[in-house]
Amino acid sequence: MTTRPWLTVLAYVLVIVGSTMFFVNAEALLNGDAVECDGSPMRPGQWCASFSGGESFSYDEEKENEAWGELVGYAGVGLGALGIALFTSLWITTRRRNR
Repeated sequence: MTTRPWLTVLAYVLVIVGSTMFFVNAEALLNGDAVECDGSPMRPGQWCASFSGGESFSYDEEKENEAWGELVGYAGVGLGALGIALFTSLWITTRRRNR
């Protein structure tokens, strides 16, 4: 594709890592400002208990976790878009070089 194969590898890595970050955190992105515990909405003052891990989180802690997941999800969108832009620029450069 190009005389610089490391750029192609970088583009693949950006798309894969960005997509993974987005899909792992897609629920936080799609929930908006809602705070949920096992799919049920939470209100301020409530606690969320995880029976598999034995942990419990307050509404505020869950809200912080949701905000962090949303931030990571949007960062994934950005990385994926950067990878696609890099693929596009490599494709254009290769086509111009082959004229």
